[in-house]
This record gives sequence, structure tokens and C-alpha cells, in this order.
Amino acid sequence: MANFDPKTVTPIEWTGIGAGAAAFLFSFFPWISLGFLGGFSAWNAGFLAWFPVLLLIGAGVVVLLPHLGTEVRNRTMLWLGLSGAAAVLILLRWLTYGEFMGAAGIGLFLTLLAAGVSVAGAYLSFKAAKRPAA
Repeated sequence: MANFDPKTVTPIEWTGIGAGAAAFLFSFFPWISLGFLGGFSAWNAGFLAWFPVLLLIGAGVVVLLPHLGTEVRNRTMLWLGLSGAAAVLILLRWLTYGEFMGAAGIGLFLTLLAAGVSVAGAYLSFKAAKRPAA
């Protein structure tokens, strides 16, 4: 295993790594707010809450692996697919809250923001890696 050097990680790659770490942190914030009764974290709010968090963590790991000595084929496409799927699933979770379930909590919105940052970073990385046709 190669030594990790943070200086070799580009700012765009830090967005993917940071978004994965932030998603993990935000998963413990309330995703469903029940007012004075409290709320539920992503881990208690159903598949459409916890699975996107895992996708974003996976995207962060995909970005980090080459810096730890493990080559990942089609890394930018994999990163874009994982973070894009996470963003779509979080939006679906938000749209499927019924009135009886309570309101969407701050954790959902912050994780959606992290997913958007990861998608943007993946897209920029994809555009930078794209080579012009000869």
C-alpha cells in the first residue's frame, strides 16, 4: 500500500472525498422532523435515506483509492454515477414524505447539498479527463 500524500489530491477530488464524509456526518442529523417530538436520522428513515448515504460514501472511497495505491478503472464515470444516483434517491425520499410522516429535516437538505457538490466535482473531473478527438 502506498503512502497517502494529501498534496497529490486535487481540489476537485477533495469535493468527492469531502462530500462522502459530510454525507456520513449529515446522516445522523434529522431527516424526518416531527416538531417537538424530535426526528429520525437517515438510518431510521428508510431505504431512500440510508442507501444514498452509502452511495456518497462509496463515491468518496472511489476518489480516494488511487491515492492509496489502488487503481480504479473508469473512476470519474463511477464517481459521477454513484453521486448522481444518490442525488436522485435523496430527491425521491423528499418527494415521498407523506404529511403523516412529518416534514423533511435538515439532514436531508444538507445531504442533498453534499450530493450536489459531489456530482459537480465528478462532472468537472470528467470534463477535465476528456481528451479531444484527433
